[in-house]
Amino acid sequence: MEYNPHYPTILPEFIALSLVFVLNILIPVSAIFAARRLKRRRWLPHTFAFLWVVLSPFTLAILATPTMAPGEEAGPGDGMILLPILGETPIVLVVYVVILLYLRLTRPTSFAPHSPS
Repeated sequence: MEYNPHYPTILPEFIALSLVFVLNILIPVSAIFAARRLKRRRWLPHTFAFLWVVLSPFTLAILATPTMAPGEEAGPGDGMILLPILGETPIVLVVYVVILLYLRLTRPTSFAPHSPS
């Protein structure tokens, strides 16, 4: 993956790919910790994390796909950089859901009756 100045990208491909890989793991983990600190709207960090992971292939495509001249067609291997992220996305989402279900099932519940005040 060598940078070509004739086909500029927002970030070099290896940096964009590494960044999206790392953020696909860090954002859901940080959403779990953020949601545990919130009293209301605990679903909001999880919504942002889910949307990030689902939209991360598009983010990578915007960051790492080269800008081409008008009338120029893409080559057969231009979208190959998206394959690792397309493979990582379902894995991260499944692990994220399993962890959320585990945390939900092991959460201590209080059985104290509610008394009107």
